[in-house]
Amino acid sequence: MAASQYKFNLLDSTSRTQHIQQRATEALQVNRVKRETKFRGGREALAIIQMNIHHLLYRLENFRTLSDQLSQVAAGKAEENLFAPSRREDVSAQTAQHDILFRLAQKGSGDSIIPIYDELRRVKEQNDELIISADGVVVNGNRRLAAMRELFASGDGAFSGFQTVSCAVLPESATDDEVVALEIELQMQPDTKLPYDWTSVALAARALKSRNYPDQVIASMMNRDIEEIRRLVKMIDGADLYLEDHLQKPRAYNELDETEQAFKQIAIRNLAKSDNTALREVTRKFDFLVVENRSQIEQRAYELINNIEANPEVFLDNIAGVWGVDLNKVPEEPDSELEISFEDIVPTAGQKDYAALTRYIDELGDDATARSNAARAVEEASVLAGEQGKRKDLAALKFAKSAQQKLTAINLRYANETTFDELRTVLAGCVTHCEALAREIDARRARG
Repeated sequence: MAASQYKFNLLDSTSRTQHIQQRATEALQVNRVKRETKFRGGREALAIIQMNIHHLLYRLENFRTLSDQLSQVAAGKAEENLFAPSRREDVSAQTAQHDILFRLAQKGSGDSIIPIYDELRRVKEQNDELIISADGVVVNGNRRLAAMRELFASGDGAFSGFQTVSCAVLPESATDDEVVALEIELQMQPDTKLPYDWTSVALAARALKSRNYPDQVIASMMNRDIEEIRRLVKMIDGADLYLEDHLQKPRAYNELDETEQAFKQIAIRNLAKSDNTALREVTRKFDFLVVENRSQIEQRAYELINNIEANPEVFLDNIAGVWGVDLNKVPEEPDSELEISFEDIVPTAGQKDYAALTRYIDELGDDATARSNAARAVEEASVLAGEQGKRKDLAALKFAKSAQQKLTAINLRYANETTFDELRTVLAGCVTHCEALAREIDARRARG
């Protein structure tokens, strides 16, 4: 992507507002107006004016850029309140926002959505008005403005026309809620525009809920159904748990590339479940481990999460076997005469100490290789749980036949002799397990 060249030359707030007011009054007098149906139903005419390209402000509370902003703060690349609306006149805040917007202006989507920057470079003219507030903040068209500023800053005379920008001005009476609704209805509905990343949509849905917008209203604004809105809120809640508790990187939403389907399954299959809260807290740890190591596993993270959450106890038994964790060691009751501990105790399901598995994950620490190996073991156990869940009555026979085929494939002629000792240990373990299963079969037959 091209690097930013644009340098800011902002007009002070009072002069900018007075200039806009004067030009808007003149435009209304000669009926140089447009009507935007998504603002007050198109009942109020918006004055169309010309503005110097340097004299407009980006809207810092832009939902499209929110996850990028939070990620920069989380990574220490931006100070905590840099993108606060109160900083909108600050050149450093506007510059940081410009860099985000220019990067987005160079992004397309598939073969159908051409990057804004490429299109403006091709046509060399503005084809639709920006929508701005009465004091010069861009409500709709922030990416276009960033692209036009960069083309103008290139020094190429072909883009000199971008020095003046056409804008439709909202009335001074426009409320913050109306501005938010206008952004969402113009930008966030699924159509031919560059789609918002899922974290931005989810953050917006949660922000609107915090403003006490009903789910039905949010769904209508975003042109989505109510269930999708509710799911998006659960998805971003799950993402926050993952970033804060699992990665210890709160608000680092840039860590969530290619995770939409995974967090969709976590929202549906884990967070929305109320059947066994303690059990779901344990399985969620494995969901997060899979998401963290999604590039290190062969299958897609969401497929493994489906298997884990559809067959939680089967999966946990499988992974305990792979890791050699004894689930039958129930934590002892504390001695009443000893000092009382107020530390949280992870609850167990039934008589199995599933907390032993969460401790195993915690003890992996920051060792990337150990965590990657653990995730691959989780993948194996998840696939097995998925197979067992499809036809539980035939799973045992299927696995036994598969094991027999693999044992038959062993050819000692090509084996490295240095592996013989370990191989004998493994084979002895197989014999022991086979004998135990045979005895269990006989016992079950005897019981009828």
